[in-house]
Amino acid sequence: MMFPFSLKPIRWLFCASVFCCCLFGCASVVAQNTFIPEAQIVLFTPSDIKPPPREDYLPRLNLFGLYAEQFFHDGLKDWGYQPARKEIFNRDADGKITVIHVKGDLPAAGGSYKDKWISAQVHDKLKSDHGIKIAGNLYWIFVYVGDPPVRHDNYRGSGNSKDGGWAVLNYINVSSKVSLGDEMVSRLHDDLTLKGCIHEFGHALGLSHIGPKVELRKGNTLMGPVNRIYAAQKLPNRTKAYLAEANAAVLSTHPIFTGDASQRNKLPETDFQQIKVSFNRRSRTMDVTGRLKSSDQVHRIIVIDDRDDKIGAYWVKGYVAELDARSGFSVSIPQPGPTGSLKILAVYTNGAYTGDGMKRGIESAHVVPYSRAN
Repeated sequence: MMFPFSLKPIRWLFCASVFCCCLFGCASVVAQNTFIPEAQIVLFTPSDIKPPPREDYLPRLNLFGLYAEQFFHDGLKDWGYQPARKEIFNRDADGKITVIHVKGDLPAAGGSYKDKWISAQVHDKLKSDHGIKIAGNLYWIFVYVGDPPVRHDNYRGSGNSKDGGWAVLNYINVSSKVSLGDEMVSRLHDDLTLKGCIHEFGHALGLSHIGPKVELRKGNTLMGPVNRIYAAQKLPNRTKAYLAEANAAVLSTHPIFTGDASQRNKLPETDFQQIKVSFNRRSRTMDVTGRLKSSDQVHRIIVIDDRDDKIGAYWVKGYVAELDARSGFSVSIPQPGPTGSLKILAVYTNGAYTGDGMKRGIESAHVVPYSRAN
């Protein structure tokens, strides 16, 4: 589940000349966060919970990070992109993914630890206990509140290419570990909620929900429905999950994968014009054309078909187009619903993802309602 981004994440203080200052919920940020962002894995425990032994959780969470890195790398390459960076998680001198344990001030008893956003608690502790300053990095927070069946059941994530992001999920203390060679939705990985954990981290990277295209026979999408819902629809390849083309287009210019954050703060002018929707009865497609007015370099156009008769919010379909020499674009959507709306956004080479040039992410989409009856 994706929530509005309300907390500027953390960054490592690589040099004294780069300083960023913000308060939780504050919109103003001092200094330019033009460093290459990294992601940090965190194990969070409430004040009255003893964490599992470090020799147990460290290798397990290391495997979560390695699996996520490989998944995103392979997903980008599958759609023709060549990411400059594969290793996105912070590492120690030996090349191992680091995990920081953060102990909160609020107890698990009575659910008190949920009284304040966990991402905010982690931010405060990383700053006060570890000297980590705030800026545009990402952090993946695994919450441990006890061994099964006790669990933290509130999975959340949010972020964008400028501010960084955060994801909060449950740490399951079992002997099983992520298997790097297995499908994402194997029985083992389903028990470990692997897809759900990486799904929330996808939100931290700025991804929105995009459902599967069954005709591709790739299984479910990372940002699509939960495993049991996909399986209940009796769709093929239930153990597989893939990175949707629209999501890959967004990640392909994110500074964490390109290694270039020099322009990450800029939100380009974005003005979609002359949007036309037509229905071709012979081919049973919905054809969408339009133009984009912008002075910045556009990477891709994303058109999301949010049909009214979809199964749920996780089942929207995404389509990708490039601008032609006259700044025009077109997409053809097969078998559209009778009514719905199109959400249109631009992906820029600096990592920005916007539909109106004023906000970032899916909430900024240029929305065009449609009806086959018209």
